[in-house]
Amino acid sequence: MDEIAVARKLAATRWHYPEVDPDALARLQQRIAGAGRRQDLITYSDLVRGVTFYLPNVNDGKPFEIDVSEWRDLDRAIIGEFLGYISMLSFREAGFMASALAVEKAEMKPSVHFFRWMRELGALPDTKEETVLAFWLDQVKKAHAWFKAHSKT
Repeated sequence: MDEIAVARKLAATRWHYPEVDPDALARLQQRIAGAGRRQDLITYSDLVRGVTFYLPNVNDGKPFEIDVSEWRDLDRAIIGEFLGYISMLSFREAGFMASALAVEKAEMKPSVHFFRWMRELGALPDTKEETVLAFWLDQVKKAHAWFKAHSKT
């Protein structure tokens, strides 16, 4: 992986949601960090459950929560952007994609969108199953090590 090229692509990404809702961003970051400190993963539903979003360009700017029993495409786009932004921050600070800790409940691995985005960034050389698995496990290992080393407890 060309880390400089990946960092440039991350920095050039235009974000629609995370930069306008710092409170939701902080809550999601805390939950991912908590999973990392516990050497665990977190499902997308557990990540967003109970988080109130205040996005001026969604729901007429009124606060809302994502209904985890009925995910909409917009919900996936919103959480995908927040996770992408969190990964941009963790990659810039420590060289790993923190969103690798967020997984689908059914398969206990990130969604296909995560791996597609990693490929677009140039972080993932191909989408062969063994490459994808090795990349993801490496990111999880790095995230667990970093969050454990930077635990506030």
